[in-house]
Amino acid sequence: MSQGMAVLFEKALEVAVGRAKSAGTAFGGEIVLVRDLRGRIRPLLQGRHDDFSPEQKASVDQFSQGLTAALGVYGFPADRAVLYAGDLVQGDSVFLSSDRQLIAEESGLKIWLLDRQITGQDWMRAPLDRETKNPRVTFFGIKGGVGRSTALAIWAWRLAKQGKKVLVIDLDLESPGISSTLLPMDYLPDYGIVDWFVEDGVGQAEAVQGIMIASSPLARDLPGEIRILPAFGRDTGDYLPKLARCYADSGGGATPSWAERLQRMVERVEKTEAPDLVILDSRAGLHDIAAATVTRMDADAFLFAVDSMQTWNAYTFLFKHWHRHAQLDVFRQKIQIVAGMVPETGRDVYLKRFRENSWDLFREHLYDQTDAQVTDAFSFDLDSMEAPHYPLPIFWNRALQEFDPLRDESGIDSQIVEAAMGAFATEADRMVFAGEEGP
Repeated sequence: MSQGMAVLFEKALEVAVGRAKSAGTAFGGEIVLVRDLRGRIRPLLQGRHDDFSPEQKASVDQFSQGLTAALGVYGFPADRAVLYAGDLVQGDSVFLSSDRQLIAEESGLKIWLLDRQITGQDWMRAPLDRETKNPRVTFFGIKGGVGRSTALAIWAWRLAKQGKKVLVIDLDLESPGISSTLLPMDYLPDYGIVDWFVEDGVGQAEAVQGIMIASSPLARDLPGEIRILPAFGRDTGDYLPKLARCYADSGGGATPSWAERLQRMVERVEKTEAPDLVILDSRAGLHDIAAATVTRMDADAFLFAVDSMQTWNAYTFLFKHWHRHAQLDVFRQKIQIVAGMVPETGRDVYLKRFRENSWDLFREHLYDQTDAQVTDAFSFDLDSMEAPHYPLPIFWNRALQEFDPLRDESGIDSQIVEAAMGAFATEADRMVFAGEEGP
């Protein structure tokens, strides 16, 4: 095949779907396209090869040869181009996997995609079930430097002033920040999240479970409390070797995913601590840790952004992925855009432009495209203040640029906090504690 005729990754799935549609229902009413870690694609059919009639086998052979030729390097040799669920160990469970996504439906045929990725799968999976009932919020930014950690610390302090018990979980494991902001070194517990994952991998998470949470002195004189589950513990000497093992499989036959292990850890802590609110501080970017905290933990997600082309382009990558794969009806109800670091001058103009860009993003990828007469559609006007695209603003303030409340003897200045974060915090309180008389 010449260079000009090569099928590239982004076209291979389109080609495979087209071939599956051409086959129609000759091989059954459902076809699962399995894409492996290298991007190669082959269909998985129901039943066993020996169950097919000679005529059907001949049709499969012809289909396989055409698929192999059409996909090029993203296909398999014709004799291995088709899989049969009945001939595979756990083939039926693969065929019915909850990870498969419906990508086409035509004339009685359903075509599914089962994407075998190293990373990125959690962005399209449904939230995990949990037993605990306390609210959770994830602080996420597609890019760093948007004031996420400062906003988290101040909101936690503000809630503690109102008598709430807040549990902050630092999941920015590669660049722990909120742990250092809220806990001086001599307040750190013996162990942290990375220790838990390492020990859980060898079956002894209980050895560190009860000694990896500490109270922040920031709330020492407040009616509420800020409890911190940090990324690291008191001894940080082996942090990098531990971090390298943090994401490893825990072993066993049915290995739980990293998100499932995280859910188990958080639930155990919630049952012990009984917090009024859990705040998950996610790492930035498109890493699977961020995917787990944003989409899988049954948490409201605050998506931090600044009005820049780089930010909107990055969020577009993610929103397009959600549009194609995610269970939108569940997930889109739980997200809220946050305008971080709104400049001191020209605020009205800035927020208007931010709102328009945010609306374009949501309207294109997450909102329903319906007529105005449809009343139950998930769709909002540009200026609808209850819409997830309508930004909760956090105003830039020079005094917060080197925010380090534990070193500043004067503590947190309530007037500065109210000016910078009052609008955000008031609305965040309302969203998270809906149904209560007030935090």
